[in-house]
Amino acid sequence: MKKILDVDFEDTHVQIILVTLAMVYVAIHIGYAIFKNIRNILVNRLMAKILKDIREKLFDKVLNFKMKTFEKYNSAHLYTRLTDDVSQLSTLFFGVLNVVINNIIYLIFLVIMMFFADISLAWIGFATICAIGLSTNQFTKALGSFNQKIMKKRDQENKQFSEFFNRNKLTYLYQLQERNIKEVNQLFHQELKARKGYILLHSFTYWILTLLEAVGIYAVLYYALNIHTSISIGNIYLILFYIKESRGPLNEICNQLEEIQNCMVSYRRIQEVLQEKDPEELTIGEEIDIVKGDIEFQNVNMKYEKETILENVSFIIKEGAKVTIAGRTGAGKTTLVNVLMRLYEIQSGKILIGNKDISKISTKSLRSNISYISQNPYIFADTVRNNIRLGKEDITDEQIIDLAKSMGAEPLFQKLPEGLDTKIKANEMSYGELQILAFIRAILHHANIYIFDEPTSNIDLKTENMIQKIIDHISKTSTVIIIAHRKSTIASSDKIIYLKDGQVDMIVNR
Repeated sequence: MKKILDVDFEDTHVQIILVTLAMVYVAIHIGYAIFKNIRNILVNRLMAKILKDIREKLFDKVLNFKMKTFEKYNSAHLYTRLTDDVSQLSTLFFGVLNVVINNIIYLIFLVIMMFFADISLAWIGFATICAIGLSTNQFTKALGSFNQKIMKKRDQENKQFSEFFNRNKLTYLYQLQERNIKEVNQLFHQELKARKGYILLHSFTYWILTLLEAVGIYAVLYYALNIHTSISIGNIYLILFYIKESRGPLNEICNQLEEIQNCMVSYRRIQEVLQEKDPEELTIGEEIDIVKGDIEFQNVNMKYEKETILENVSFIIKEGAKVTIAGRTGAGKTTLVNVLMRLYEIQSGKILIGNKDISKISTKSLRSNISYISQNPYIFADTVRNNIRLGKEDITDEQIIDLAKSMGAEPLFQKLPEGLDTKIKANEMSYGELQILAFIRAILHHANIYIFDEPTSNIDLKTENMIQKIIDHISKTSTVIIIAHRKSTIASSDKIIYLKDGQVDMIVNR
């Protein structure tokens, strides 16, 4: 454009000059398109690999948390980091950084070309671009602060949504709809307030930057028309064009820096998870195929943060015995079996199985010898077969059906529309039916130690009798530990260990 403005149209070669300029213009755009396409392919491949690595590292890190680390995070927070925050990084890598780098390079090119056009005007143009850039940076920081407030409120909203939806029955039973709506609406109002501040500042930004650009253009024109009047029209045009042209990249960078602020919040939250130390090491310690023998607690103390949960707990469970752990809610019953399975580490004392300190045995070996059935059966949204096998492919369909028959649970399997291929939907099966599946799974995974946490709570009498018979059958070949309140369970035990306030209150041998 500068060449065209400065060309002498009386020159006999003017047509050749114009055709040459047109060809150069076309060649530049063709070359730009080719190299841009090549660059995009290479960058996208690299970024796709980076994102895959982040997902793998993040998921691997979460699955190797110790139980106490899991409890630091709300489930909604972890879910957000594994989904929304990783998606934000995808936006950062595939969109934001690409745009920012392109525009920075373009701005550098514009400044260089200003100095090629005219050094004196270039300094005015460069000062204008710097003023716009610095103002853009300050506004972006302020906008980023509002963005952090908005994302923090959104996090709180997600946490509330998760709690309300997971406890929807409680909401209906206690008629908490109005209270819950009020709480969420309050969070919405706080988010709206932060968004209004963001919108006001964002609109104010446009007018300030436009004013700075106008001042720069006026300074160029004043200098060229009143101070240094020998500057060609083409060079004046170039400087003005570059100042105007710089506004686009600066706006793009401004917009993308706002997005970077959002992405950096997600990045920091992901880093928080990735930087968690002390992962659960499953293979450290002695590898033992069969962990069996008497279970002995020797002056075991366990604290969670500053609260003492178990204090000087000592007792012995003979191999093959059926033992009940009893006590009021909060007495430490569940914690006791959790430390036996090394879900939590004890602060002092020893836990021995067959005279072997379990802290010296690999966690993988220990847990492979223990089957645990919780009060709430853990069932995945998968087929009946896969829920029972849990990756142990040597469990056959015949073994599952035979065990169901021996338990008297055959009617449950007969009503499954697709047999063992039926996908389980927890809301379509009763609590007792889910518990039966959990029992079948535990038995077929063959363990030397079985732990049942309130196995007969919330089920009907018929199912309870069935489960009691199964427990009695298991206790003939394995050590059985039961956390229970019901007299029917306690009455059939070889030993009852009563806990009170984290201590052994009484031991009754039968």
